[in-house]
Amino acid sequence: MKQDCLSAPDRFVYDRTEAMSFIKEMPKLRETVDKIPDEEGLILFGKASPSREALIILEREIRRLSEDNHKVSLLMADLRSGSGAAFQPAIPMCSQSTIKAIYAGALLESHPAALPENRQDLYDSIVLSSNEAYARLRETYGKAVLEKWCMEAGVDLSFARDFYPRGNTARDMFKMWTKLYCFLNSKNQPKELTIWLSESIASATRESLGDRYPVQTKAGWECGLDESLDYDPEAVIPADFTDGDPLNDECAINDTGIVYTDQGPYLFVIYTDHPFGVFRNRMSENPLPDLVKSLCKVKMSMRG
Repeated sequence: MKQDCLSAPDRFVYDRTEAMSFIKEMPKLRETVDKIPDEEGLILFGKASPSREALIILEREIRRLSEDNHKVSLLMADLRSGSGAAFQPAIPMCSQSTIKAIYAGALLESHPAALPENRQDLYDSIVLSSNEAYARLRETYGKAVLEKWCMEAGVDLSFARDFYPRGNTARDMFKMWTKLYCFLNSKNQPKELTIWLSESIASATRESLGDRYPVQTKAGWECGLDESLDYDPEAVIPADFTDGDPLNDECAINDTGIVYTDQGPYLFVIYTDHPFGVFRNRMSENPLPDLVKSLCKVKMSMRG
């Protein structure tokens, strides 16, 4: 019996033979997402299409997250059909801590010895999203490993310049996840990285789907208090922080990764500028779970 988004398989087990079969399709998938037009509205690409019901739900969630001038940018692709959905995938956004997963993969592909030598920093960067651990890795190994993946994925080298890319796009991050997908499903993949990505904190996808499907994800947010920004969960972010300048987007909440369903895996990137911070000693509500579930419904309804 086919599983839907309410089923519960083992979180670490998926069809690795099938997953590996998609590695050779990644260059073609990158070409496909490069051709997605830069236009307003939800865009479908590929030969397969989701159900009308699933699209209506996805559009509703995008509208909800876009209220009060908030920005939303996303890209999802079903690997079996090479088809997917995108919403403003070419607008500049801030990667936040999603970059840590990409850097860890690029580092371990080029320097496998970095795992036994820096196991704790790698764990802390992925599972706990430690800025300090990630900074130590970057300072030790530099940006060359990330530039290598940029060149192979067709992403501008500016992606590797800063510890946290602030002017790149969901399309850029998606193409970098195609590289990480290949590494995670290669014969040389480190089991630890696979497990750590299934345990990464604050991922709306892990929280919403991780007990139903195997997932490998990395979320990103900034929760440090800023004197000019009140992190009230009910507050509207001041206009200065939502003016289209990625250098001002200091309160983004993002999610990126892979979900392995019984109907095949899908890759996704979600960028927003919604707040996810500490206010009066409590965490503000993560606004992404309903969008995450709607993306899953789109993938699971793909036909054609």
